[in-house]
Amino acid sequence: MVPKLIFQLCGLQSFASGGARPLQSALSLLWCTGNIVLYGGVLAYCLIERRWLFADERSTGLNFIPFIKSSITIVAHLSVLLEALFARNAYRALELHLSAIDRGLRKLTDATVDELHLADRHYRNKLLLFVLFCGLTELGILAMVHGNTQHQAIWCLTAPSLLIIRIKHLHHTYHIDRLSARFELLGRQLTRLLERQPSDKDTVPQDVKDDSTPRARARGHSIWPMVNTGPRSRWYDMHVLHETENVSRMFRIKGTYLALWQAVLALNDCCVHSQLANLLQNFIQCTCDLYSMYSLLYLNQFGDIFGYILSVIATFTALGIVLAACENCKDQVSQMGQLLHKRNGDEEDWLTKLIENFSLLLQHTPVYFSLGGFFDMDFVLLKEMVAAITTYMVIFIQFMPKTEVGAQESTFAGNVTSSTAQPVA
Repeated sequence: MVPKLIFQLCGLQSFASGGARPLQSALSLLWCTGNIVLYGGVLAYCLIERRWLFADERSTGLNFIPFIKSSITIVAHLSVLLEALFARNAYRALELHLSAIDRGLRKLTDATVDELHLADRHYRNKLLLFVLFCGLTELGILAMVHGNTQHQAIWCLTAPSLLIIRIKHLHHTYHIDRLSARFELLGRQLTRLLERQPSDKDTVPQDVKDDSTPRARARGHSIWPMVNTGPRSRWYDMHVLHETENVSRMFRIKGTYLALWQAVLALNDCCVHSQLANLLQNFIQCTCDLYSMYSLLYLNQFGDIFGYILSVIATFTALGIVLAACENCKDQVSQMGQLLHKRNGDEEDWLTKLIENFSLLLQHTPVYFSLGGFFDMDFVLLKEMVAAITTYMVIFIQFMPKTEVGAQESTFAGNVTSSTAQPVA
């Protein structure tokens, strides 16, 4: 309940989940629309007042680094809000789809509700800690720029956008963690099914085991009904009942996996544009912040460098959380594929054939998280971002002035003095 409330307050969820709540959904939709109008005005204000907000103290022009950072941040915030508005039906359909999956999981195990509640509590704690960390980070940055009115105005305009952009990564993580919890629960049921089956077959006498195959039962179909007493008949009835139950459970596991796989595809289609805008903003912000940090280190000015460090850490933390969630979900599916090789049943065993079919299904329908086919959401993306930022940093440093600002000003003043001292012809 707490994560959904936070997402609604941030404008990331424009409907009320958990049943038919038309009033709450209408209020959430109105709040999201109001945020879009508000930050459309904020973006217009930044563009109109750019000569005051982003004035370069060393010249009469603009300081393009904070101008680009602030503009891209607000544009990414608007993209997130617009996606929450236009994809509300897709997110609502995803909620209904997960509710149907939960009903199927409850047929497999009675511990479904408790396990899912525990996963929700873990995510709630993670979200609250991240929100607290981001809030303290932004307040620390504000304390560092409290003496500059211009920097305070830029902070007031961009800090809410930065916070909501980072929480959007956690909103994406929320859905991925829910899918991961269901994959984990499905893997546990598959483990119990596979580990219990061999021990049951080992207790069967060899002569009865030979007569219990589907082919043997087909040959002796006319004989078995006549033998309705004795240990062999009782074992056969128990074995058929047990095998039928296992086959039924295997069908449910397979159907639940396909439903979860479809939910992953639906999630990939829901958050393409907003997450692409977020990744672009993260890339530009980290590049600009690292360049500014290098400039301050080069000029031996350490006053504002800690603010840039805090901003970079918060951005990479949010990005790392969502990518770690994607990797965890894919690991859950990978473990399910490894479990299928634990059981070596008879060649004519029905359950063995179902397990083999499910193994082929896992190979041909892998779980992946992608943004419209542009990027795969995994740690490889983080490595590529770091490599690209490093490359651009090397290029920018090559064009960076190699003299200090004070030396530039004294040289410029000397040139002006020498030029005015020359006689006019």
